Amino acid sequence: MKFKRLAVHHWVAGAKITESIEREFGDVRRFTATIRGWQNWVIYEGKNSDPSSIIAIVKEIRDRIDSGDETVFNK
Repeated sequence: MKFKRLAVHHWVAGAKITESIEREFGDVRRFTATIRGWQNWVIYEGKNSDPSSIIAIVKEIRDRIDSGDETVFNK
């Protein structure tokens, strides 16, 4: 699938969340994030997206990075 960037959100301090849409059908959204300088975290990909769940996942990853939890990079 090829995605086209729709928007860049700054919903979470220390993170940039990019919202993309699948080019051909336009019904699949992808949210990726740059968190504390670490790029290409795929947060969500699917048809229905809830911004509050995207924010919660990004905050969880950010907080784990801030606390020094290196296991966050194993996924």
